[in-house]
Order: sequence, then structure tokens, then C-alpha cells
Amino acid sequence: MKTLCRTRGLANDLIVTRDRATITLWSESGIRLSVFDSGAPHQPGLEYARNMLAALAFCPQAQSCLVLGLGGGSIPRMLLRAFPQIEVDAVEIDPAVVELAATYFDIRALPRLVIHLEDAAGFLKRCTSRYGIVIVDTYLGDQFPDQCATQEFIGNARRCLLDDGVLAMNWLNEDTQKRDDLLKKIESIVGPLWRLPCLKSRNILYFAPANKTTRHKIISAAAAVQPEIPFENSLRQLAMRLKSLR
Repeated sequence: MKTLCRTRGLANDLIVTRDRATITLWSESGIRLSVFDSGAPHQPGLEYARNMLAALAFCPQAQSCLVLGLGGGSIPRMLLRAFPQIEVDAVEIDPAVVELAATYFDIRALPRLVIHLEDAAGFLKRCTSRYGIVIVDTYLGDQFPDQCATQEFIGNARRCLLDDGVLAMNWLNEDTQKRDDLLKKIESIVGPLWRLPCLKSRNILYFAPANKTTRHKIISAAAAVQPEIPFENSLRQLAMRLKSLR
């Protein structure tokens, strides 16, 4: 494995490495923030990012997506490939992350992607657009920022969500009290939650559709959309693993 770059980010040092065809963005604590394989560029190297495709089971005809937290751009790349019509806004607070994503992960070459260099909470507060999918992946290193766990933040995220949309969140933190408090806010402001734990990592994805739905509807929508996705990632299997928190 070869180190391509090491630079200072807002929270800690960021390192980019290459191992044959695989480029990885690391935090200095050893957490992989993004993994890109040039042999399968639209298939994220991290399981949680691949599993975020499950958002399409809740909003199968999404025309727009807001991604809060860019990393190496794995999730925008996957969604843009899955749905030719979708437009993605990505918000990233750390200019070093944006620079690394552009230099080593070719994020600027992606069509229909607009990158906003600013704080996610500030973006939501002033945002006047509405999206089919809003993804919260706002980690600084391995820390989930307190300002992204407030009632105001979730309220603003809901305001930016279409009435048939879904709010999705990646959770990777051992603070169960903070997680449970945040989940209660999401459920009270957006709606009932669905849980999708990763099988090979500690990440847990949570999905809160703006409209109530059922397991049958989720699986049926996933099965209908799956043939349209031009790369290997079973949306139906992901949908079948979703569990309601109620």
C-alpha cells in the first residue's frame, strides 16, 4: 500500500492511500472514510455506503438527493449511476476533504453533482430546495457533530424533504444515549424509522420516510426498481433486511 497524500483536515489528519486499483481515504485514527475501486467505480468500497442504496426502496422515483457529508463521493457516485435522472447536492464542511475528493476520487467529473463547501446545519437553515432523499453522513473523523443532532437540524432537514421523500442517516458512534435521543427527534419530526445494520462493520443505517409505509410496499418498490440499476447491488435484498423500529 502506497501513501499518496497526507494533509490536515478540520478534525484531524487525512491520508490517501493506493493499493493496486483501490484508493482509500483515511482519518489519522485509522477509520476508512471512503474506498474507491477503479475496477468497480460505482460500487462503494465501504459496506454502509453500498447499503445507502436502500433509500431508493422508500423513494423509488427520486429526482433529487441531498448528501450531507461528502467524503470521497462514493454515495453520490453510486446514486448518479443508479438513476440517470437524479440530481445531487453534496454539502461538505472540510475544504481538505473536497480537495482530496477532486484530486484522487475524480469527484468533479461526475455529472449532475453540485458541491457546497459549508456547514451542513447552516446549509439546511437557508435551503429553499426540496429533495426526494436527504442523507445525513456528517462525521468529522469519527465524531457525529452535536449541531447535527438537534431538533432544529432535524426540523430543517424535514423542511427540505419532499412529502414522498426519505431521510437517511449513517450512525457510527458508541454513544447510545445520543443516538437514542436523535432517533426520537427524527421519529417525532419526520416519521417512523426503519433500521438496516451493516453485516461487516458497526455502521447502522436509519431511514425515516415522510409518508408511512409497510414492509410489503418497501420490498415491492425495491423489486420494481432493481432491474433499472446498471450495476450489481441487490436493492431487494437490502429492503428485506430492513426492520421497523416500531
